[in-house]
Amino acid sequence: MTDLLSKFDSDQLIGLVAVAGGLLCGIIAIVGGFWLQIRKAEIGAALKQDMLNRGMSADDIRTVLDGGAGRSQNGNRSCHA
Repeated sequence: MTDLLSKFDSDQLIGLVAVAGGLLCGIIAIVGGFWLQIRKAEIGAALKQDMLNRGMSADDIRTVLDGGAGRSQNGNRSCHA
């Protein structure tokens, strides 16, 4: 390993570390984004299943889920003047 690193000048080594670090940050951001989407879907599915287990109807579940989005029951955004 040290033989490989000794072949690079200090400027080249700094550039290599910067490029590798940048690529690593990008990869981590992409994987983290996908992980976040998966977790949100899992939590949403668990919430819906819990509401079904409590005996709520589909309309009740829709009302609860849309309640925080500022929408009326027909799916249009409600106007609050």
